[in-house]
Amino acid sequence: MEGSTALIVVGLVVFVVVLGLVLRGTEAQRLRRAWFRNTPLPRMQAEESLARHVMALKERFPGRTEAWYLRKILAELQRDRR
Repeated sequence: MEGSTALIVVGLVVFVVVLGLVLRGTEAQRLRRAWFRNTPLPRMQAEESLARHVMALKERFPGRTEAWYLRKILAELQRDRR
């Protein structure tokens, strides 16, 4: 009885953690949402601007992950606001 209760508790904890990770999305998705929150542009213009930034960085720094490019873009946005 005690063993099955502990197993159920562990299963619930694992389920909650996995559910939280799925709902949060990937790092790239979170960074994209941060871009849209931090730019004053309308959504369509913000998407176009982000695509241009990513393309320019891909030319300068090929082979990086999408999250790397997005982190760099957000860092530059924050730096330019100072």
